[in-house]
Amino acid sequence: LPTQHPQLTPTNPHLSMAAFVPTTVAPFVGTPVRARAVSRSTAVVSMSAEKSASLPFLSKPAACDGSMVGDVGFDPLAISSFIDIKWLRESELKHGRICMLAALGFIVQEFAHLPGAVFSNKLATEAFGQVPSAGLAQIFIFCGLAEFVLHKGKMTPLNMHADGAVPGALGFDPLNMKKAKDSRVQLQELKNGRLAMIAVGGFIHQQWIFKQGVIEQLTNMHPMKVVF
Repeated sequence: LPTQHPQLTPTNPHLSMAAFVPTTVAPFVGTPVRARAVSRSTAVVSMSAEKSASLPFLSKPAACDGSMVGDVGFDPLAISSFIDIKWLRESELKHGRICMLAALGFIVQEFAHLPGAVFSNKLATEAFGQVPSAGLAQIFIFCGLAEFVLHKGKMTPLNMHADGAVPGALGFDPLNMKKAKDSRVQLQELKNGRLAMIAVGGFIHQQWIFKQGVIEQLTNMHPMKVVF
């Protein structure tokens, strides 16, 4: 017997097209419709994913949730998806602190240095190769021991902050700036460290190319010589 269809009445003005499909065919009609609906909803969700504040053309990494000072969602390589973000912040702070000292050292070295011919080179990129290998070994060993002692032997992303340690908090605050509690001071250090990392990279390449000190080039700049 044919399928009985509802009649068009004032109480039923809208009639679904599915009502005219035989019962043997109807189950197969709904399947692609539901698949398309699911696919469309998935696309809407992916398009509405929150974007990074620093890179608005990329989605914000899940670990960059804004809970840390200075977090603007900058992680284009998605490193925080497989390495603890606290360990990455520890690394960022330490490199920033080193580069703040290095940026000052690049400039001071042009005007003052230790006595002796081995320390007389005003270009840091060339002076590095003049330091005795034993002196470089002492520096690296001291840095390694300092890391080991300060972190109580916890050196990997898996255990360095497992006990709730705050990244970069070493208890060093001789000016009593309360850096551990003041987010404003923490942000200042972070931004100056990031700027110093960029500056040191610029200083190194500038000295490689122009063979001049930082201040010397600012006061006596000459064009780059290109040799073909």
